[in-house]
Amino acid sequence: MQNFSIHIPTKIIFGEGLLNEFVKSSKILGKKALILIGGGTVEKLGYLQPVRDAFEKEGVSTVLFSGVEPNPQVRTINKAAQFAKNEKIDFIIAFGGGSVIDAAKGIAILLHEKTDDIWQYVLGSPKAGQYSGAFPVVAIPTTAATASEVTPHSVISNDEVNGKASLSNPLLRPVVSLLDPTYTKSLNARTTQDGAADIFSHVIENYLLGGNDSPIADRYSEMVMLTVLETLPKLLKDLQNIKLRGDLFWASDLALNGYQTAGRTPAPFVLHSMEHAASGFYPSLAHGRGLATLYPAYFRWLLEKGRAVDRMAKLALRLFGIENSNEQIAALNFIEKFENWLKENSLYQSFPDLGVMPEKYEAIADYTIEVYGKGKAIQVLGDFTKEDIIEIFYNTEK
Repeated sequence: MQNFSIHIPTKIIFGEGLLNEFVKSSKILGKKALILIGGGTVEKLGYLQPVRDAFEKEGVSTVLFSGVEPNPQVRTINKAAQFAKNEKIDFIIAFGGGSVIDAAKGIAILLHEKTDDIWQYVLGSPKAGQYSGAFPVVAIPTTAATASEVTPHSVISNDEVNGKASLSNPLLRPVVSLLDPTYTKSLNARTTQDGAADIFSHVIENYLLGGNDSPIADRYSEMVMLTVLETLPKLLKDLQNIKLRGDLFWASDLALNGYQTAGRTPAPFVLHSMEHAASGFYPSLAHGRGLATLYPAYFRWLLEKGRAVDRMAKLALRLFGIENSNEQIAALNFIEKFENWLKENSLYQSFPDLGVMPEKYEAIADYTIEVYGKGKAIQVLGDFTKEDIIEIFYNTEK
């Protein structure tokens, strides 16, 4: 096992009916908070007012900013930061899906730096990472997907330049997060499917490319993947099942808290890089749906190139109980079984099915290499080039 260092300062409060504990843990951050929400669903469902009331009861006044879109846009984050600055808030309560929490992190940077444009700090920009702090963020996630409520990462979109890029800094981890599965029970089937695909990607990305040095990380990651594989089909038959919602919720956090990579070689999130680039050009593309679309073509590309074959063969056994002494056949068995799972759970489609058209493939591939490869081939157990990316995009159509 390789050396590693992990520090996860976020306090996780998991379960139903724990809002007051969350508020008591958060109120030490100040006397006035910005509540950031998306399109207003949490308000329509009656979730918002009890949160505001609970904070007011503990002496924390709140102001509301709504309208954070999926794949949060620079202009929205900049506008919200100006609003929060004018209101002289002390901390941010992100109440919504991963996009809302990602946006809150961007706002937190702008408030600390006393500047007005978040795009200057994202990966690929001239001042990438050049900020010295961020206002505190606490989170109430309403989807099981990105795990932004426990990570130091945020992904920002800019449709003016067809861009989507990340912010990553330990300063961006939320201070406290409330994981109440009740807030996820109203999610429709498609959003639930997309979230499950995202969770799965967070562990398989490094599992395939990170090597064999940490069997404990392997078993940990397999547990998360099995939870997704087993839970999603059950949940789609009973969308308001709180126990199943809770299982998927916790799997989401376990998939990206750092333990899934402990002791292994750090590996690029190449599926994420390609999907982020694609949804930069197509902001309506749901992140998890884009990842699910890329899985089969990416796995088959790896097999064709003779990369990570042993790791896919291991997953054939560990996830699907298929044992074969021929690693090539075993790896192919894993791919076929996983493709069947995608089809059975309505997660199998092509890029054109999602409106991502072939005439944009080259530009999307260029952006992937320029931003996520820093202008060079990404290392995926060997060079992963623009041409490889385009090939994978076309192979989603097969």
